[in-house]
Amino acid sequence: MAELPPLDSPYWDTEYETMPRDRLRDLQLELLTETIAFAYEHSPLVRETWDAARLKPADVRTFDDFTEKVPFLDKDAQRRFRDERGDPYGGVLCRAPHELTAINSTSGTTGDPTLVPEMWGGGFVGRPAIMYRDFWGMGVRPGDYFSLFLFTFRGPTYGFVQQIGAVPMLFDYDVNEIERLLRMSLRYRPTALYNFGGTMINATAEIAERAGLDPRDAFSSYRGIVFAGEPLGARARRLAGEWEMHLFEHSNVGDVTACFECSAHDGMHFWEDMAFVEGIDPLATDHRDAQPVVGDRVRCELVATALSNRVAPLVRFRSDDIVEIDRRPCVCGRTHARIWTIGRKGDEIVVQGASVLPVDVWAAVETVDACRLGLFQIVRPRREVDRLQLRVGYQDVAPDRLGALRDEIDAAVLTAVGVRPEVELVPNEELMRLGPPHKIPRVTKR
Repeated sequence: MAELPPLDSPYWDTEYETMPRDRLRDLQLELLTETIAFAYEHSPLVRETWDAARLKPADVRTFDDFTEKVPFLDKDAQRRFRDERGDPYGGVLCRAPHELTAINSTSGTTGDPTLVPEMWGGGFVGRPAIMYRDFWGMGVRPGDYFSLFLFTFRGPTYGFVQQIGAVPMLFDYDVNEIERLLRMSLRYRPTALYNFGGTMINATAEIAERAGLDPRDAFSSYRGIVFAGEPLGARARRLAGEWEMHLFEHSNVGDVTACFECSAHDGMHFWEDMAFVEGIDPLATDHRDAQPVVGDRVRCELVATALSNRVAPLVRFRSDDIVEIDRRPCVCGRTHARIWTIGRKGDEIVVQGASVLPVDVWAAVETVDACRLGLFQIVRPRREVDRLQLRVGYQDVAPDRLGALRDEIDAAVLTAVGVRPEVELVPNEELMRLGPPHKIPRVTKR
């Protein structure tokens, strides 16, 4: 078990979580120069990319050097390297495969899943940060029970819980586990739950009623309930409010690190001793014209570099994520930046000149009772199209009522986005099979 801070401290690591910005900036530069030297020596993709740009680690001594000279990496570059060289890790693995303790993967909702190699207990330099600082800040303490709904990422998550001294209770990310979660929560009174998204919250209402259980009572012991992968729709938030669930949002930062809401619930903190994060003009073609976006809470494309990862560090990874970043200190006392995820560049579809994102469709779809789980896909064969094609999940509708359901969805989407859709109805179960149910692909090419 890791060395624990005082139990009454709101911070896992007070010195680092509240470090003054000037000291944090100096630390970042030190870690950045170490990381790029390590990655250039050990990562085939980084070395090939830098050699093509005629760049060496010694050429990067300042932040300005880094942002002006270092080329971007992205998922397409990883996939090309993987396919051309037969390297399942896309050229980013810096350790011998036999040293790995686990291989996880991304969910694959934006393309082929990306492998995430892990070395538990030995793959990072610096102080413990991700999950430790976040779970402690939520109120998790030694001896607490901690419920975990797990999908593609498993081992490291319950390992973090154990290092804090809490006791993990494991569940599969499956609606069929919800009744067991409710009953176990009533018996053991856990203090935290990870990861319980909108699909699960919406399904809980029906499952609890059928089982004769009170969700408010079952969730009453939880100091923090984490949702991740997708934002919560209006229905899920309403239910969470009725049940007095203490929600914390969690997301990734360009596949490089993670971010969590704090007690202030005003953006998600990412730990800047773990990652160097930039915000650039989304229209930039490459690093030579990628102007930094100046100011706080300004929309930009996220670019991230690992600072502590010594297994598969990404260097200047261009994420395709549109975000807002605020580097001003938070009212919670932490000085590390906060982030808000807006959407993905690749998810925008332009229908007869009107821009439409999944979040625009979401609120409309879940207002329809038969579609209350909010499961849908936008069919996007290309960015600009003449028709908005939707694949929408439904439940509990007789075959002779599907036409009326289609009309109801049509009217709701037209009102919300100003575009009349073409709707294909699909049973919820069929859409759920397309990915972990917390995060089905919201955009598909066909």
